[in-house]
Amino acid sequence: MMNIKSYRVLPITFLACTGMSLHAIEENNRNRWATPSKKGPDKEVPGYLINLGPTGARATLESKSFTVKYIFADSPAAGKLHLNDVITGVNGKPFEIEHQFGHHLTRMKKFHHVGYEGPLMDFGNAIEDSEGKDGKLTLSITRSGQKMDVAIQLEAIGRFSNTYPYQCKKSERLAKGAMKYLSGHSFIYKEKCHAKCMSGLALIAAEKMDEAKKLAYAWNEIPTWGIWVWPASYQCIFLSEYYLATKDEKVLPTIQGIVKVLEKGQVIDMADYQDRKHGKMGNVGRKFRTGGFGHNTKVGGYGTMTITTALAVTAFELAKDCGVEVKQKTIDLALAYLKKSTTKDGYIGYHTHRGAYAPSGRQGLSIIAHKLGEDTEVNRAYIQTASLGLVRSKKYLNDAHADNILSVCWGLLGANCSGDEEALRGMMDYNKAWINMARCHDGSFVSIPGRDMHDKGYYMSSRLHLTSSMALVLSMENPKLRMLGKK
Repeated sequence: MMNIKSYRVLPITFLACTGMSLHAIEENNRNRWATPSKKGPDKEVPGYLINLGPTGARATLESKSFTVKYIFADSPAAGKLHLNDVITGVNGKPFEIEHQFGHHLTRMKKFHHVGYEGPLMDFGNAIEDSEGKDGKLTLSITRSGQKMDVAIQLEAIGRFSNTYPYQCKKSERLAKGAMKYLSGHSFIYKEKCHAKCMSGLALIAAEKMDEAKKLAYAWNEIPTWGIWVWPASYQCIFLSEYYLATKDEKVLPTIQGIVKVLEKGQVIDMADYQDRKHGKMGNVGRKFRTGGFGHNTKVGGYGTMTITTALAVTAFELAKDCGVEVKQKTIDLALAYLKKSTTKDGYIGYHTHRGAYAPSGRQGLSIIAHKLGEDTEVNRAYIQTASLGLVRSKKYLNDAHADNILSVCWGLLGANCSGDEEALRGMMDYNKAWINMARCHDGSFVSIPGRDMHDKGYYMSSRLHLTSSMALVLSMENPKLRMLGKK
C-alpha cells in the first residue's frame, strides 16, 4: 500500500490504475491530528482526534487501527492505556475492514456505498455490546512492540432499544447526562451562534428555566442589519422557543426586531445580484436565487444557500407562533426556493439542487421548516421527498461541509420529526455506533472528524454544539420544543 502523506484528492482513474484503495488519501486528517482547538474544554487535547467513546481516550485513525494520543486523567482509560498504544481490535475481534478516508465529494460520487465501516463502527458496536453486559471493554493493543489485552471498565448502562430514542432507558439516561453537562456551563455565553442556541434549547427541554431565562436575557438585544443570517436566525429560534415555553413578553420586541432584520436579508429581485462578485471566485451572480438567504443579511458572499434559507424559515415560523408579525410572502418565497433546490429523490444541494456536498443537515432542517408551516398537501409531499433523501444520505451524516455538527444535529432531529419510519430508523440505526464513539466519559459528546476537507466544526465548538444536539435527539420521545413537535 502506498503511503501518501499529501491530502489532495487523487483522480479516480489513478486509483484504479494503481489498485490503491480509497483509504490512503488524506490519512493525516488534513493535518488536523496535530492541530488543537484554541478554545473550549478540548483546548488541552493535542489535535482533532477520534474520540474512543466513554473510555476517555482520543486517538488517530489508521486504516485498520487506532493510535492513542491523549487520555483524560479522570477517565476509565487512565492508568490502563498508554500514549502511542496501537489498538488493533476490541472484545476479541480484530479490526478487519479498512476505514475509507478520502474527500467526500469524490467518495459520494464514486464510492456511495462506503460509510464509516471499519474500526470506527467496530469500536462503537463493541461499546454497545459491553455496556449491554458487564461494562468490560477489552482492547487488543500493541505496546512497545508487545501484543497484549487491556480491559477498560465502562458503566453497564444497557443497550439502545430497537426503537431508540423512543422507549429507551439508555437514551433517557444519556440525554439527562448531556443536559447535566450543559447546565451551569459558563462557556455557553461565549458562543455566538450554533452552540449557544442549541444549548439554550436543551436547557428548555430539560426544564431548566432559570438558566434558560438567564441566557435569553443575555441575548435579548436586536441585532443590526448586516449581521450574518446564522446568529440572527438562531437567536430568533431560541428566544421564540423560550417565549412559547414561558410567555415572557420581555423577549417579544427582540423577536420582532430580528424578523425585520432577516426579512431585509432575502433575495427578492434577482436583478440586484446578477453582477455580484466574491473575491477570487469572481462573478457569482448565477448562484443567487429568488427567495433565498446567504451568509449575511446584506446578502453578500457567494450567493444564496439552502441551509441558511431553511434556518431563516424555521425562525420565521416560530416567531409567527409567538404572535409576531411575519410577512407570509417572505416565508412562501423561501419555501419555494427550497423546493426548487430539492431533487425528486430528496437531495438538497448547497446553492441549488445540484452539487455533491453531504446533504443530511439541509434535508433535516428543511423537513423541520416545512413541518412548522401549514399542513398542506404540498408541504406533506415535500417532507416525504426530503425524508427519502435522508434515507439515502445516512452514510454521510458526519461528512458535512464547513461544520459536520450541523449535519449530525439537523439530520437526526429532522429524521425524528419526519414521521417517516424508514428515515428515522435508517439514520438512527446506521449511526448508532457513531453516537457511541462521540460520547465522552463526562456525559458530553464531542465532534469526530468527517471527510470534508473544509470541516471546522470541532474548532468552532468541540463539545457544546454536539452535546446540546444529542440531548435534544435522545429526548425526542417527550419533546418540549415547538420545532420538535410540541403542540
